[in-house]
Amino acid sequence: MKHAKSILTVCLNPTFEKTLVFDSFYENEVNRTADYFLLPAGKGINVAREIKRHGFEAAAFTHLGGSRTDEFLQLCGQESIKLEYFIVDSPIRSCINIIHNRKRTSTKLVEESLPVDIHASKQAFDLYISLLNKFDAVVITGTKTAGYADDLYPKMVKEAKNAGKLVVLDICGTDLIDSLPFKPDIIKPNLSEFMFTFENGCRVLENQDTEGLRDKVCALTENLYARYGTKSIISRGKFPLWVYDGHSFYEMPNIDVPVVNTIGCGDALTAGLTLSLLDEGDLKKAVIFGMDCAAQNAQKLYHGLKKDKS
Repeated sequence: MKHAKSILTVCLNPTFEKTLVFDSFYENEVNRTADYFLLPAGKGINVAREIKRHGFEAAAFTHLGGSRTDEFLQLCGQESIKLEYFIVDSPIRSCINIIHNRKRTSTKLVEESLPVDIHASKQAFDLYISLLNKFDAVVITGTKTAGYADDLYPKMVKEAKNAGKLVVLDICGTDLIDSLPFKPDIIKPNLSEFMFTFENGCRVLENQDTEGLRDKVCALTENLYARYGTKSIISRGKFPLWVYDGHSFYEMPNIDVPVVNTIGCGDALTAGLTLSLLDEGDLKKAVIFGMDCAAQNAQKLYHGLKKDKS
Protein backbone atom coordinates (compact mmCIF):
# COMPACT_ATOMS: atom_id res chain seq x y z
CA MET A 1 0.00 0.00 0.00
CA LYS A 2 1.34 3.42 -1.01
CA HIS A 3 -0.43 6.05 1.03
CA ALA A 4 -1.70 6.49 4.56
CA LYS A 5 -5.49 6.29 4.43
CA SER A 6 -8.10 6.33 7.16
CA ILE A 7 -11.41 4.47 7.16
CA LEU A 8 -14.53 4.88 9.28
CA THR A 9 -16.42 1.62 9.78
CA VAL A 10 -20.06 2.05 10.79
CA CYS A 11 -21.93 -0.77 12.53
CA LEU A 12 -24.67 0.07 15.01
CA ASN A 13 -24.76 -3.36 16.63
CA PRO A 14 -21.73 -4.01 18.88
CA THR A 15 -21.17 -7.53 20.15
CA PHE A 16 -19.27 -9.51 22.74
CA GLU A 17 -18.06 -12.53 20.82
CA LYS A 18 -17.04 -15.63 22.80
CA THR A 19 -15.45 -18.48 20.86
CA LEU A 20 -15.54 -22.01 22.31
CA VAL A 21 -13.33 -24.66 20.72
CA PHE A 22 -14.23 -28.37 20.77
CA ASP A 23 -12.57 -31.45 19.33
CA SER A 24 -15.99 -33.11 19.49
CA PHE A 25 -19.45 -31.69 20.15
CA TYR A 26 -22.65 -33.56 21.00
CA GLU A 27 -26.13 -32.05 20.90
CA ASN A 28 -28.31 -32.61 23.97
CA GLU A 29 -25.23 -33.40 26.08
CA VAL A 30 -22.86 -31.47 28.36
CA ASN A 31 -19.85 -30.30 26.33
CA ARG A 32 -16.87 -28.89 28.20
CA THR A 33 -13.85 -27.00 26.89
CA ALA A 34 -10.91 -25.18 28.41
CA ASP A 35 -10.14 -23.51 25.07
CA TYR A 36 -12.14 -20.31 24.69
CA PHE A 37 -11.63 -16.57 24.30
CA LEU A 38 -13.62 -13.34 24.24
CA LEU A 39 -13.27 -10.53 21.70
CA PRO A 40 -15.09 -7.27 21.02
CA ALA A 41 -16.97 -7.64 17.74
CA GLY A 42 -19.74 -6.56 15.47
CA LYS A 43 -18.97 -6.31 11.77
CA GLY A 44 -17.61 -2.78 11.99
CA ILE A 45 -15.20 -3.77 14.78
CA ASN A 46 -14.08 -6.76 12.72
CA VAL A 47 -13.41 -4.61 9.65
CA ALA A 48 -11.51 -2.02 11.70
CA ARG A 49 -9.44 -4.80 13.29
CA GLU A 50 -8.39 -6.15 9.89
CA ILE A 51 -7.52 -2.68 8.58
CA LYS A 52 -5.33 -2.09 11.64
CA ARG A 53 -3.70 -5.49 11.09
CA HIS A 54 -2.37 -4.10 7.82
CA GLY A 55 -0.99 -1.00 9.54
CA PHE A 56 -3.62 1.53 8.49
CA GLU A 57 -5.86 3.83 10.46
CA ALA A 58 -9.47 2.93 11.16
CA ALA A 59 -12.12 3.89 13.67
CA ALA A 60 -15.17 1.80 14.46
CA PHE A 61 -18.33 3.89 14.81
CA THR A 62 -20.94 2.35 17.09
CA HIS A 63 -23.07 2.80 20.19
CA LEU A 64 -22.34 1.32 23.61
CA GLY A 65 -24.56 0.82 26.62
CA GLY A 66 -25.41 -1.31 29.62
CA SER A 67 -23.40 -2.72 32.49
CA ARG A 68 -20.58 -4.15 30.32
CA THR A 69 -19.64 -0.91 28.53
CA ASP A 70 -16.33 -0.57 30.39
CA GLU A 71 -15.49 -4.19 29.65
CA PHE A 72 -16.07 -3.61 25.92
CA LEU A 73 -13.88 -0.52 25.97
CA GLN A 74 -11.16 -2.42 27.82
CA LEU A 75 -11.21 -5.25 25.27
CA CYS A 76 -10.94 -2.77 22.40
CA GLY A 77 -8.12 -1.01 24.22
CA GLN A 78 -6.19 -4.28 24.54
CA GLU A 79 -6.16 -4.52 20.75
CA SER A 80 -5.72 -0.75 20.21
CA ILE A 81 -8.96 -0.65 18.23
CA LYS A 82 -10.15 2.95 18.07
CA LEU A 83 -13.83 3.51 18.83
CA GLU A 84 -16.01 6.50 18.02
CA TYR A 85 -19.11 5.88 20.11
CA PHE A 86 -22.10 7.33 21.91
CA ILE A 87 -24.10 5.92 24.81
CA VAL A 88 -27.59 4.41 24.53
CA ASP A 89 -29.83 2.48 26.91
CA SER A 90 -29.59 -0.77 24.93
CA PRO A 91 -27.01 -3.19 26.43
CA ILE A 92 -24.30 -4.72 24.25
CA ARG A 93 -25.42 -8.09 22.94
CA SER A 94 -23.44 -11.36 23.02
CA CYS A 95 -22.86 -14.17 20.58
CA ILE A 96 -21.21 -17.58 20.82
CA ASN A 97 -19.01 -19.19 18.18
CA ILE A 98 -18.61 -22.96 18.34
CA ILE A 99 -15.53 -24.27 16.56
CA HIS A 100 -15.69 -28.02 15.89
CA ASN A 101 -12.12 -29.08 15.11
CA ARG A 102 -12.92 -32.59 13.89
CA LYS A 103 -15.64 -31.47 11.49
CA ARG A 104 -13.86 -28.19 10.67
CA THR A 105 -17.04 -26.17 11.17
CA SER A 106 -17.73 -22.74 12.68
CA THR A 107 -21.23 -22.24 14.09
CA LYS A 108 -22.44 -18.84 15.26
CA LEU A 109 -25.23 -18.41 17.84
CA VAL A 110 -26.43 -14.81 17.78
CA GLU A 111 -28.36 -12.94 20.46
CA GLU A 112 -30.71 -10.28 19.10
CA SER A 113 -30.00 -6.85 20.54
CA LEU A 114 -32.58 -4.82 22.43
CA PRO A 115 -33.94 -1.71 20.67
CA VAL A 116 -32.33 1.69 21.15
CA ASP A 117 -34.38 4.69 22.30
CA ILE A 118 -35.88 7.38 20.06
CA HIS A 119 -32.94 9.76 20.58
CA ALA A 120 -30.30 7.34 19.25
CA SER A 121 -30.69 8.23 15.57
CA LYS A 122 -29.93 11.89 16.18
CA GLN A 123 -27.00 11.00 18.43
CA ALA A 124 -25.61 8.74 15.74
CA PHE A 125 -26.04 11.17 12.86
CA ASP A 126 -24.67 14.18 14.74
CA LEU A 127 -21.53 12.30 15.79
CA TYR A 128 -21.10 10.85 12.29
CA ILE A 129 -21.24 14.31 10.68
CA SER A 130 -18.68 15.64 13.15
CA LEU A 131 -16.25 12.84 12.20
CA LEU A 132 -16.76 12.43 8.47
CA ASN A 133 -14.11 14.83 7.17
CA LYS A 134 -11.38 13.01 9.12
CA PHE A 135 -11.67 9.89 6.94
CA ASP A 136 -11.02 8.91 3.33
CA ALA A 137 -13.62 6.15 3.16
CA VAL A 138 -16.74 4.94 4.93
CA VAL A 139 -17.73 1.29 5.31
CA ILE A 140 -21.29 0.71 6.52
CA THR A 141 -21.79 -2.89 7.48
CA GLY A 142 -24.22 -5.18 9.27
CA THR A 143 -27.79 -4.96 10.49
CA LYS A 144 -28.38 -1.95 12.73
CA THR A 145 -30.08 -2.40 16.09
CA ALA A 146 -33.86 -2.01 16.11
CA GLY A 147 -35.09 1.47 16.98
CA TYR A 148 -32.91 3.45 14.59
CA ALA A 149 -34.66 5.54 11.93
CA ASP A 150 -35.13 3.86 8.56
CA ASP A 151 -33.38 6.71 6.78
CA LEU A 152 -30.26 6.79 8.99
CA TYR A 153 -27.94 4.73 6.78
CA PRO A 154 -29.16 6.38 3.54
CA LYS A 155 -28.49 9.79 5.10
CA MET A 156 -24.99 8.66 6.08
CA VAL A 157 -24.30 7.48 2.53
CA LYS A 158 -25.58 10.78 1.10
CA GLU A 159 -23.33 12.84 3.35
CA ALA A 160 -20.29 10.66 2.63
CA LYS A 161 -20.74 10.89 -1.15
CA ASN A 162 -21.37 14.63 -0.98
CA ALA A 163 -18.04 14.87 0.85
CA GLY A 164 -16.29 12.86 -1.87
CA LYS A 165 -15.63 9.75 0.22
CA LEU A 166 -15.30 6.19 -1.03
CA VAL A 167 -18.38 4.33 0.25
CA VAL A 168 -18.60 0.54 0.62
CA LEU A 169 -21.85 -1.04 1.81
CA ASP A 170 -22.16 -4.52 3.32
CA ILE A 171 -25.84 -4.19 4.21
CA CYS A 172 -29.11 -5.49 2.80
CA GLY A 173 -32.87 -4.98 2.74
CA THR A 174 -34.37 -1.52 2.86
CA ASP A 175 -31.14 -0.06 4.28
CA LEU A 176 -29.43 -1.01 1.02
CA ILE A 177 -32.31 -0.18 -1.33
CA ASP A 178 -32.83 3.28 0.18
CA SER A 179 -29.07 4.01 0.10
CA LEU A 180 -28.64 3.29 -3.62
CA PRO A 181 -30.02 6.62 -4.91
CA PHE A 182 -27.00 8.31 -3.25
CA LYS A 183 -24.63 6.22 -5.40
CA PRO A 184 -22.38 4.21 -3.08
CA ASP A 185 -19.26 2.97 -4.87
CA ILE A 186 -19.50 -0.72 -3.94
CA ILE A 187 -22.11 -3.02 -2.48
CA LYS A 188 -20.93 -6.32 -0.98
CA PRO A 189 -23.83 -8.45 0.26
CA ASN A 190 -23.70 -12.21 0.22
CA LEU A 191 -25.93 -13.93 -2.32
CA SER A 192 -28.61 -14.75 0.23
CA GLU A 193 -28.85 -11.09 1.25
CA PHE A 194 -28.73 -9.93 -2.37
CA MET A 195 -31.58 -12.16 -3.50
CA PHE A 196 -33.64 -11.36 -0.42
CA THR A 197 -33.20 -7.65 -1.14
CA PHE A 198 -33.76 -7.55 -4.89
CA GLU A 199 -35.91 -10.63 -5.57
CA ASN A 200 -38.87 -10.21 -3.21
CA GLY A 201 -37.43 -12.06 -0.24
CA CYS A 202 -36.10 -15.03 -2.26
CA ARG A 203 -34.33 -17.42 0.12
CA VAL A 204 -30.92 -18.82 -0.80
CA LEU A 205 -28.90 -21.05 1.54
CA GLU A 206 -25.18 -20.40 2.04
CA ASN A 207 -24.02 -23.84 0.88
CA GLN A 208 -26.63 -24.18 -1.86
CA ASP A 209 -25.34 -24.63 -5.43
CA THR A 210 -26.49 -21.34 -6.95
CA GLU A 211 -24.94 -21.47 -10.41
CA GLY A 212 -28.45 -21.44 -11.88
CA LEU A 213 -28.93 -17.91 -10.51
CA ARG A 214 -25.94 -16.50 -12.40
CA ASP A 215 -27.87 -14.93 -15.29
CA LYS A 216 -30.43 -13.41 -12.92
CA VAL A 217 -27.75 -11.89 -10.69
CA CYS A 218 -25.83 -10.64 -13.72
CA ALA A 219 -28.90 -8.80 -14.99
CA LEU A 220 -29.66 -7.34 -11.55
CA THR A 221 -26.11 -6.06 -11.01
CA GLU A 222 -25.98 -4.56 -14.51
CA ASN A 223 -29.22 -2.72 -13.75
CA LEU A 224 -27.88 -1.42 -10.44
CA TYR A 225 -24.84 -0.01 -12.18
CA ALA A 226 -26.88 1.53 -14.97
CA ARG A 227 -29.16 3.29 -12.47
CA TYR A 228 -26.74 4.24 -9.71
CA GLY A 229 -23.17 3.71 -10.92
CA THR A 230 -22.69 1.20 -8.12
CA LYS A 231 -20.49 -1.87 -8.59
CA SER A 232 -21.37 -5.20 -6.97
CA ILE A 233 -19.43 -7.94 -5.22
CA ILE A 234 -21.57 -10.93 -4.28
CA SER A 235 -20.06 -13.55 -1.96
CA ARG A 236 -21.35 -17.13 -2.15
CA GLY A 237 -19.83 -19.02 0.77
CA LYS A 238 -17.54 -21.77 -0.52
CA PHE A 239 -18.43 -20.97 -4.14
CA PRO A 240 -16.68 -18.32 -6.31
CA LEU A 241 -17.59 -14.67 -5.82
CA TRP A 242 -19.57 -12.86 -8.50
CA VAL A 243 -18.40 -9.38 -9.46
CA TYR A 244 -19.89 -6.71 -11.69
CA ASP A 245 -17.32 -3.95 -12.32
CA GLY A 246 -19.35 -1.62 -14.54
CA HIS A 247 -18.23 -3.36 -17.73
CA SER A 248 -18.45 -7.09 -17.22
CA PHE A 249 -19.78 -9.77 -14.88
CA TYR A 250 -17.25 -12.39 -13.81
CA GLU A 251 -16.43 -14.80 -11.01
CA MET A 252 -13.43 -15.04 -8.70
CA PRO A 253 -12.65 -18.47 -7.22
CA ASN A 254 -11.97 -18.72 -3.50
CA ILE A 255 -8.42 -19.37 -2.35
CA ASP A 256 -8.00 -23.00 -1.28
CA VAL A 257 -6.55 -23.00 2.26
CA PRO A 258 -6.83 -25.17 5.38
CA VAL A 259 -9.88 -23.73 7.17
CA VAL A 260 -9.79 -23.31 10.95
CA ASN A 261 -12.31 -20.54 11.72
CA THR A 262 -14.50 -18.87 9.08
CA ILE A 263 -16.06 -16.29 11.46
CA GLY A 264 -15.25 -12.80 10.20
CA CYS A 265 -13.95 -13.85 6.78
CA GLY A 266 -16.46 -11.62 5.00
CA ASP A 267 -15.38 -8.68 7.17
CA ALA A 268 -11.72 -9.35 6.36
CA LEU A 269 -12.63 -9.30 2.68
CA THR A 270 -14.42 -5.97 3.12
CA ALA A 271 -11.40 -4.48 4.89
CA GLY A 272 -8.88 -5.62 2.28
CA LEU A 273 -11.15 -4.59 -0.57
CA THR A 274 -11.56 -1.06 0.83
CA LEU A 275 -7.86 -0.60 1.53
CA SER A 276 -6.90 -1.66 -1.98
CA LEU A 277 -9.55 0.51 -3.63
CA LEU A 278 -8.25 3.54 -1.74
CA ASP A 279 -4.71 2.72 -2.79
CA GLU A 280 -5.11 1.77 -6.45
CA GLY A 281 -8.77 2.01 -7.43
CA ASP A 282 -8.67 -1.22 -9.45
CA LEU A 283 -11.66 -3.37 -8.46
CA LYS A 284 -10.27 -6.71 -9.61
CA LYS A 285 -7.01 -6.17 -7.72
CA ALA A 286 -9.02 -5.06 -4.71
CA VAL A 287 -11.15 -8.21 -4.75
CA ILE A 288 -8.03 -10.38 -5.03
CA PHE A 289 -6.45 -8.62 -2.05
CA GLY A 290 -9.68 -8.86 -0.06
CA MET A 291 -9.96 -12.56 -0.79
CA ASP A 292 -6.39 -13.06 0.38
CA CYS A 293 -7.27 -11.29 3.65
CA ALA A 294 -10.28 -13.58 4.03
CA ALA A 295 -8.17 -16.67 3.36
CA GLN A 296 -5.64 -15.64 6.00
CA ASN A 297 -8.49 -15.04 8.44
CA ALA A 298 -9.91 -18.51 7.79
CA GLN A 299 -6.61 -20.16 8.74
CA LYS A 300 -6.51 -18.57 12.21
CA LEU A 301 -8.41 -19.72 15.25
CA TYR A 302 -7.88 -16.47 17.13
CA HIS A 303 -8.67 -13.27 15.25
CA GLY A 304 -7.54 -10.74 17.86
CA LEU A 305 -4.60 -8.40 17.29
CA LYS A 306 -2.57 -9.05 20.43
CA LYS A 307 -1.97 -12.79 20.38
CA ASP A 308 -2.46 -15.74 18.08
CA LYS A 309 -3.86 -19.02 19.39
CA SER A 310 -3.84 -20.76 16.00
